[in-house]
Amino acid sequence: MQPLPEVGDLVRDAATGRVGFYVGNVLGTSSGSRSGSASGRCLIRPVHGGAEWEAEPADVQPATPMRELRARAAEINARSRRGLS
Repeated sequence: MQPLPEVGDLVRDAATGRVGFYVGNVLGTSSGSRSGSASGRCLIRPVHGGAEWEAEPADVQPATPMRELRARAAEINARSRRGLS
């Protein structure tokens, strides 16, 4: 089993092919309890913002340098269009 990425690392969800930033583990609750325990799934935030998604840890891989470059360039371009430079 590969180690989990650091929070903020750019990762690829191999199951969907999507790229995003690793946010952490998903907390699940049982029987309506508020004291969640880690469910073992990873939470990933899309590069351009939007709804986060869950992925199986086995499917979460570090993004290749080329994917990272493309994702970061796309993020900069999106910020530029929104006037957030």
